[in-house]
Amino acid sequence: MTWTVPLAFLQAAPAAQSAATLTWPEVLTALAAATVALVALGFAVAGLLAFRSLARLMRSLNETVKRLGPRAEPLLENASRVASDASRISDSVRHEVVELLKTVEDINQQLRAAAEGAQERVQHFAAVLDVVQEEAEDLFLDAAAAARGLHASTRSLRRLRRRRH
Repeated sequence: MTWTVPLAFLQAAPAAQSAATLTWPEVLTALAAATVALVALGFAVAGLLAFRSLARLMRSLNETVKRLGPRAEPLLENASRVASDASRISDSVRHEVVELLKTVEDINQQLRAAAEGAQERVQHFAAVLDVVQEEAEDLFLDAAAAARGLHASTRSLRRLRRRRH
């Protein structure tokens, strides 16, 4: 690519006369600097546009929050009330469970005491039955012995009677 600058233009502007004496590296450096400046300007414009877009988004978000705020308050109050009710119910259930456990423990102790008392009574009754059984056996043996003695006596008396007759 060739750059040609009209000679009349260079002569008309005093600053342009010094531009005619620029070398190609100086021209390339100037073009690169201009390109960097344009890119930086582009980034600055893009950043400004992004900042404006972000500001619009924040305004829109604030308006939405302001609009939804009054609607959210009753929901938050209801949620707080529900949490409070759930806490009271939980406390009540916990109290009832503790009372139920105490009652079960009391009943369990009473049942153990009753079982121990019944066991003692059964053992005492078994001892009484053992004594009654021994006495009954002795009584039956005595009765059997008395019946045998009576039977033997009646036989002896019959024999004596027969002899006498």
